[in-house]
Formats: sequence, C-alpha cells, structure tokens
Amino acid sequence: MKVSPSVLAAPLSRLGEAVDKLDKSLVDYIHLDIMDGHFVPPLTFGEGTAKAIKNDSPIPLDVHLMVSQPQKEVPKYFPYKPEILTFHIETTSFAIRLAQSIKEQGIKAGISLNPGTAINTLRDVLPYVDVVLLMTVEPGYAGQKFLSNSYDRLKQLVQVRTEVEKEYGTSFLIEVDGGVTDQNVSDLKKAGVDIVVAGSFVFGSKDYNGQVIKLKEACQ
Repeated sequence: MKVSPSVLAAPLSRLGEAVDKLDKSLVDYIHLDIMDGHFVPPLTFGEGTAKAIKNDSPIPLDVHLMVSQPQKEVPKYFPYKPEILTFHIETTSFAIRLAQSIKEQGIKAGISLNPGTAINTLRDVLPYVDVVLLMTVEPGYAGQKFLSNSYDRLKQLVQVRTEVEKEYGTSFLIEVDGGVTDQNVSDLKKAGVDIVVAGSFVFGSKDYNGQVIKLKEACQ
C-alpha cells in the first residue's frame, strides 16, 4: 500500500516543518488538496505551496485539484512535475482532453469523483487516466469519518477496471481519500486500493512517520 499524507491536516503555521519530518523512505507522496472556495467551500493552497514543497522535499507530489475550472488550473502545476495531478469529473465536460494534456507532461493523470457521483460517470474516461481518486468522504474538510458505502463503490470501480483492462489493454491505480486509519486500511487493500490519502491520521499524531508505518504494517 502506498501512503500519501495530506498536508491539509498538518499545522499550517508550521507546514514546512511538518513536511521536513516526513521520511522519504517511508512516505510515497505528499498530497496537496487544492481548493478554490467554489467547487468546495474552503480556500486552501495554490501553486505557490506546491512550488515551495517541491523545492524543499524529495517526496513526489500528489496534487488533487478541487476547483471549478480545472482547465485553467491544471497547467499551473506542470512546472513542478507532480507524480500525480488529479481533477474532478464533476467539474469539466472535457475530461479526456484534460487528462491527455497532463500525460503529455509526463505526469500521471488522475480523475476524482465525489461520494454522490455514480461510478459509471467515469466509464468513457478511464482508458485515458492513470489514477482514479475515489472520495470516501464529502470533499472540503479534514477529519471526517469514512463513508461505509464506499466499499460498494470500490467493488464497482474494480469491476470496471477489469473491463477496461480487457477492452483497451490499459489500467489505472485506485486511490481513496477520506477517513483512512489503521483500522480500515487492510480492508481497503483487500478491496483493490493501491494508494491511500491519510491526513488527520498522520498529522493528528506527534509521530508522523510512525503513523505511516502503522498503515503499511496493517496491510502486511
């Protein structure tokens, strides 16, 4: 299981210090929740934060755009070469074009969907993306509880992934975001998840790396 700690849950007044504490040999990605105050109520980071973290940390960036006009925002992150750059299916009618523009930069294209958006909404886009980020809470705020119907949605997504692999010869990683702990991460792995975003679970402790170890050990 790969772990992507979300700095949304880190102490923002000491964000640089928090990022510096993450062990590059343990932490797979640093997850950035970019919120514009429109698609979701809060306003959080921008490309300046991505640049600062990229300059200070060797850990790859996992950028999640929760913005209402991703076609305008996506190119702003190209210079910082995140490992994954994700936008929401609910925000654009041109998801394939946007995914292709990301992949042309040598960046993994991610597509995300909210808990109330049907899995089948993604069906025609999936051959063109590298990652599907399934929200397991309503986006916008850290510290929410994992939504129990997410397991049914994961089952549907895994089935669709199998269909896409057979039909197109392509595949994608499954990432989940929201309410991940050492109590459910093993079940998520068994359900087919490849990457977990963990915010409050990691940064709500004084030992960030110890919490990452707990998540990984729970999957062994």
